[in-house]
Amino acid sequence: MKVLRNVFIALILSFSSTFVLSANAPVNIVYPIHGHSYHNYFTASFGVTCSGGQHTAYWYIDGVLKGRASFYDQLSVQFSQKAPSGNHVFEVRTTCNSSDAVKFSIF
Repeated sequence: MKVLRNVFIALILSFSSTFVLSANAPVNIVYPIHGHSYHNYFTASFGVTCSGGQHTAYWYIDGVLKGRASFYDQLSVQFSQKAPSGNHVFEVRTTCNSSDAVKFSIF
C-alpha cells in the first residue's frame, strides 16, 4: 500500500511540475492590455524568461525600437509613455527566439 501511495504522489508531483513549467511563457506582456484604449499615456509591463546564459530583450512601439536590456534568466520591465492618438502595437522580442505583441489604442 505504501508503494502504491508513493507512486501516486510521484505522479502528481511530476504532472504539477510539468504544468508549472509550461505556464511560464518566455515573453509575457501584462500591459497594455490587448484591445484596450488608453488616454494619452499607457503603461507597459512585461516579463521575459530565457535560460542558458545572457540574452537581450528589445521592445518596440509601432515597429520603432524603444528600449533594450541584457539579462540572465529573467527580466521584468515597467514604464509609462505618452503616445499619439490612434492604434498602436507594442511588441517584445528576445534573443532566445521568443516574442509577444499586443494591439491597443490611444484616444
